Amino acid sequence: MRDKTIVALSTPVGRGAISIVRLSGSRSAEYLNKVFTSSAHMRPNYLTLGKLTVGGISDRVMAVIFRAPKSYTGEDMAEVHCHGSPEIAERIIRGFISLGAEMAEPGEFTKRAFLNGKLTLDEAEAVSDLINARSEAQINAAYSAVVGQVNGEVMRIYGEILSTVGALEAAIDYPEEDIEEQTTEEVYERLCGAAADLRRLIDTYGQGEKVRGGVKVAIVGAPNAGKSSLLNSLLGRDRAIVTANAGTTRDTIEESYEYKGMLFTVVDTAGLRETDDEAEAMGVKRSAEAAQTAHIVLRLTDLTAPQTVRIDTKTTVLDVYNKADIAEKREGINVSAKTGEGIAALKEEIFRAANGKIVTGGAMLTNARHYDLACRAFEELRVALSDVGTATADCILVGLRNALRFLGEITGASATEDVIGEIFSKFCVGK
Repeated sequence: MRDKTIVALSTPVGRGAISIVRLSGSRSAEYLNKVFTSSAHMRPNYLTLGKLTVGGISDRVMAVIFRAPKSYTGEDMAEVHCHGSPEIAERIIRGFISLGAEMAEPGEFTKRAFLNGKLTLDEAEAVSDLINARSEAQINAAYSAVVGQVNGEVMRIYGEILSTVGALEAAIDYPEEDIEEQTTEEVYERLCGAAADLRRLIDTYGQGEKVRGGVKVAIVGAPNAGKSSLLNSLLGRDRAIVTANAGTTRDTIEESYEYKGMLFTVVDTAGLRETDDEAEAMGVKRSAEAAQTAHIVLRLTDLTAPQTVRIDTKTTVLDVYNKADIAEKREGINVSAKTGEGIAALKEEIFRAANGKIVTGGAMLTNARHYDLACRAFEELRVALSDVGTATADCILVGLRNALRFLGEITGASATEDVIGEIFSKFCVGK
């Protein structure tokens, strides 16, 4: 890896004010110096204005060199900040390749940062989450992970278990010291503390999953109850087609809005009714599936023609009554999707139903992989706890070492090459 210098565009593809071409590897500075000239002395970590001549074109650019290990990847790096024409960036990249650089693979810059010890695996995964964040809560949660808050909590629990392993191994190695009884008491106490801490971390995933993926809200109801109109009102723009004809919506439509820092994904569904129309029947089936998988269901009733539909779901259901501008209101949430009456109050009710303001400060599990590994580690701890006092130290150590391995897979300390490759393959090229 150290013999290979990679290059890629690090800004989004397309025209803009500036594009950034990034290099990483031992020959980064060498390749840059071959095509970049400046009247100013170039110092590491400082942008320098100059002329770049490469691939048959010239551009007035800013360039910078970062020396290992004080760089994002932990290697020598270089960046060219050129004018934001895709053609200019492409010629610059091709020019560096002609000098000997190789095109970076998806996520290769961050993968090198991980392999060089600049980031743990969970911190590297959070970089991707930060890039893809679409709400304030997602940004805050990803940032807390990037700066190591999740890693710090995992490693603290890891340390508690590791000290327990040390105590058990001492009891096995020095049986003549007669410390087994004392060790048993210490082991039980330490494991109880580690298990409680891990359980608290695991319990953050309920909110963390909503933060990372957004809160899914399904609108269901009878045909012509105003579901598509309500979707448009929640979004503040026309997204779904609205007509006076029942059954216009044949498939689910998903769109998102942000409210108080949280992302809410609203699913407009087909009207629930018996039908012989094959396409509409498929839409009705998908409506039922949306109700089962959503975090919150809005059961919409038309006040001018009340018809309450039955919903098969275990999630939170909010009864919403539409067309309050032309019909008598009921007790509950009354709105007019047409005029916007009651929409602000409805958003607040949805927000409350999503457990209110989700605090994203501190350690919070938002990644399904981390959640699964933490649960598996907790199960190993639970079994080890039940074995204390009845099983041999060797038996207890098996479970504790498994717990350490699972926690190590979160941080990357014991992750396999296949797992690491799969994680970074999902990154964009240039990051």
